[in-house]
Amino acid sequence: MTDLDLDEDLERPVVTRRPAGPPPPLFQPLSATVRYPPGPVPDVEDDVPQPAATPRRWGALVRQLFAPRTSVAARPVTDAGPALRSRPFVLRGRVMVPVGPWPRSRVVAGLLGVLLGATGLHAVYLGHRRRGLLMLATAVVGGVLTLGLATLAMGVWGFTEGLLVLCARRGRFAHDAWGRPLRG
Repeated sequence: MTDLDLDEDLERPVVTRRPAGPPPPLFQPLSATVRYPPGPVPDVEDDVPQPAATPRRWGALVRQLFAPRTSVAARPVTDAGPALRSRPFVLRGRVMVPVGPWPRSRVVAGLLGVLLGATGLHAVYLGHRRRGLLMLATAVVGGVLTLGLATLAMGVWGFTEGLLVLCARRGRFAHDAWGRPLRG
């Protein structure tokens, strides 16, 4: 018996050709379409938006204009010391009170996140009150309803955010809710 190999007769020879040059790019590089200004290009994260100034209400202006001056103790504070001098003040009753938060610490926020992450205290400390209270409510109420699974999830979330706050030097984890950089 002879072996009949029909596959050899039906195969076509493979011809390989090398392209003349590199293949054309699928997309134009961004540098070919966008012209940057000369010099270093600033990073987007370096430009932190400043908090908007709160508009003064008419009632506060009228009270300030027509408030009786009775004694030295009732007058607004003019010199609050070097620590508060650079912060804006607002009239509360007859006393000028500093507006805005004090500078927040990166270490305190990070340790609150790592150690007590499920409670959301690190978020409240950084000024994200709604998110912190939502984390606490989810950990307590959801933990009861899901036999602790929601509390575990909030703990992992808080632990991760705590590590990100401790490690990040730029971006959203390096600033508080008002856009101010964290100390430390």
